[in-house]
Amino acid sequence: MKKLTTLKINGEGWNGLVAQFRNGENIDLLRLVEKYPEKYPYFLESSSRGNIQNRYSIIFFKPKLTLIKDNENIDFLDEFNSLWKKKKIRQDQAKYNGKPLPFYGGWFVYLGYEIAREIEKKLQIPKSPFFLPDAFAARVHSAIIYDHIDEILIITSDKDKSGDDFDEIINDLLNLTNENLDNFSHGSVKIHSKGTSDEHQKQVRSCIDYIYQGEIFQANLSRLWRFKIQNNVLDTQIYRQLRQKNPSPFSGIVKFNNSTIISSSPERLISITGEHLQTRPIAGTRPRGSNGLLDIELTKELINSDKEKAEHLMLVDLERNDISKVCEPGSVKVDEMMTIETYAHVHHIVSNISGRKKENILPGDVIKSVFPGGTITGCPKVRCMEILGQLEKQGRGPYTGSFGYVNHNGNMDFNILIRTILKENSDLFFRAGGGIVADSIPQNETLETEAKANGMLKAVGSFKNE
Repeated sequence: MKKLTTLKINGEGWNGLVAQFRNGENIDLLRLVEKYPEKYPYFLESSSRGNIQNRYSIIFFKPKLTLIKDNENIDFLDEFNSLWKKKKIRQDQAKYNGKPLPFYGGWFVYLGYEIAREIEKKLQIPKSPFFLPDAFAARVHSAIIYDHIDEILIITSDKDKSGDDFDEIINDLLNLTNENLDNFSHGSVKIHSKGTSDEHQKQVRSCIDYIYQGEIFQANLSRLWRFKIQNNVLDTQIYRQLRQKNPSPFSGIVKFNNSTIISSSPERLISITGEHLQTRPIAGTRPRGSNGLLDIELTKELINSDKEKAEHLMLVDLERNDISKVCEPGSVKVDEMMTIETYAHVHHIVSNISGRKKENILPGDVIKSVFPGGTITGCPKVRCMEILGQLEKQGRGPYTGSFGYVNHNGNMDFNILIRTILKENSDLFFRAGGGIVADSIPQNETLETEAKANGMLKAVGSFKNE
């Protein structure tokens, strides 16, 4: 990168710089994570193409950790509400060429699955077994947004005097070269352990028993894979492989001390733009076919499955109920119902539910209304989480947690952390799961977890000693 043109933009509570590199050069913001990991530790990427969910990627510049849930005495979401109110500045919606920008100053937030214990005070589930804290929030003044459609960078900031940040970011971009920073590792990744098929199918049958006993209607049971790294494989190398083999709209890499979350999630938990609030549940899966005709047949089988449709409708109702807690009465609607989205290894049934946010609702309260997403717990949520904790026997950590951002004006966007790997020192962990209902067939449920794990298995399988 040697030449660029810039254009200043601004509004109330934010300002920005549009940067366009000449010669049609492609921008890969992951290179900033590789070269300057201390300055750019959080990267949210839309690594797939083809729909409106995939327009923007965001990398956060010099985030400052301000809140960490590292003990039971911290009520993280309430503390975050207090911080957000205290540091909040008056900020309107940032736009460029009439298009709303996603982030322009505020907070990056990570939420582990176990944060559910502070939302439901009586909930008894296992603690996270990982070094990664249950949650953390970082204050972010400046960020880089890449518009994949217009192929431009937009650098935003909530600082009055943002020139120093802009100069440093531009300098970092100009110092990136076209050399391959990711010289492929000579290390390897080898499987350490995983839940067996027999064990998983026994747990599926237990879920079915709970359903027939009337305790739950559906539960999202998961299996754990664990791998060991030999001879050093970098987290950014694993992320490169994952986004190539399983591109998704809500992907990202997040570094915290010796832990890294490496995600290729297809699912949104919650987003807010102005007064418009939406959630986008996924429920219903088929693997991809080995050829085009079989692929089409599998999508038809999925959308015509009475089992899958019934499960999906139940979870749509759950999500409608969840967002109704923070939306104006009568405003909640299903604006996209049971469409098929296709990814590298699976087809999914997806719906979109939206509503008009109530006035003066705080970000932490919005999160409390929907977290964790019903599609990855089950119905009813609390009893499902208790049963899943008993069957899975240990905490989930980042799996089915969330990460995302919150602006000063309350706009936000959070994913659900599925198709997600956790790297801690020389260990890799990931889970894959599926919804269990009364007529589930245990062997089929095991096959579904393997289809969902396929992208992650291929990513870690890329690292072999030759």
